[in-house]
Amino acid sequence: MATLSAPEAIVQAACDGIGIAQVAVHLAWRSLQEGRLKILLHRYHHPGGYELAIQYPHRALIAPRVRATLDYLLEALADDQLLHIPLGALESYVA
Repeated sequence: MATLSAPEAIVQAACDGIGIAQVAVHLAWRSLQEGRLKILLHRYHHPGGYELAIQYPHRALIAPRVRATLDYLLEALADDQLLHIPLGALESYVA
């Protein structure tokens, strides 16, 4: 049994046949599409809540640089299509 902390390394280990990996879909998506991975235990998959919490001082006191960072992150995450893969799309990759 191997223990890895980097999710990219976990995906690579699974692709190399080391064993079974449990990672977020967006990290394994390319390997699934390329046929290097298959989804096991699909029936038990729980997609999670996909929440991001950012703490900062009260809105009345927010610094412009913090507001700019928040705006950038919100836009970048909304535009990243890998973070918005519909669960139905996974059906094609079940072993």
